[in-house]
Amino acid sequence: MELRLLRYFTVVAEELHFSRAAARLHIAQPPLSQQIRRLEGELGVQLLARTKRHVELTEPGRQFLASAREILAQVDRAVLQVQRAARGEVGHITIGLVSSASYEDILPRALRAYRECYPAVSITLQEMSSGEQLAALREGRIQVGFLRPPIREPGITTLTVLREPLVAVLPAEHPLAGRRRIPIGALARDAFILIPPSHGLGILDLVMGACLKAGFTPRIEQEAKEIQTVVGFVAAGFGVSLLPATVHRLSHSGVAYVPLAPPQVLIEIAAAHRSGEASPLVGAFLAVLRKTLSAGARPRR
Repeated sequence: MELRLLRYFTVVAEELHFSRAAARLHIAQPPLSQQIRRLEGELGVQLLARTKRHVELTEPGRQFLASAREILAQVDRAVLQVQRAARGEVGHITIGLVSSASYEDILPRALRAYRECYPAVSITLQEMSSGEQLAALREGRIQVGFLRPPIREPGITTLTVLREPLVAVLPAEHPLAGRRRIPIGALARDAFILIPPSHGLGILDLVMGACLKAGFTPRIEQEAKEIQTVVGFVAAGFGVSLLPATVHRLSHSGVAYVPLAPPQVLIEIAAAHRSGEASPLVGAFLAVLRKTLSAGARPRR
């Protein structure tokens, strides 16, 4: 049974007049009458009682009209749903993020704007290390990741969201804790607490490179997978660290955050997704993110 026949029948049933129904449907009256007879033939039931001057629904016709309207309404809802899905207006998106991505206001602002634009999309946020996010992107467990480059992963495209300098994280009683700025070389004799490469990706490379450029190789006393844990270890006196400047949002009485003397060592947060990603959800989210950045939160020092 064709949906077209159901639409023809419902219009005739509403008008109870073949000429008016044909005008509404923009077809001639004889073909409309033929299609209604065809529908009745398929069903084996008379739906309309006709005379030259009068048309009325039979009892089976009244019952069938209710079902036809329900079927057509379901079809219309399905069409609307698939069109909305194609525009990225409905569905579910999973976003990974390093914990420090939430310290700055860019990601919260972008998420808030996205939820306002696409209220029917459900969002799952998963706190993950940069390395874990890359694996999750490859496997399709997340669609977008907020992580720290550099990324040496084929098939991954990134959009820089934030650039910020590294700062020295020192125990509060450290001799340099009260300085306005310190050179990296001043930490040459200190033990370091760093995030391992499996979790921090570019952080370890940046720290090692900056220390080597300053003339020393850092002595790594302890490793920690999360920035909060690094700060806790520093407060406990296990050593010092170099972390992104947003770490100062983690207020801790046992540590001091001291800017580094020039030249600054910059680290990024980037939004990553699979190259050639065809998902309308991802496209819509990235469009909102770019708009948020262009509205005043451009990548900055």
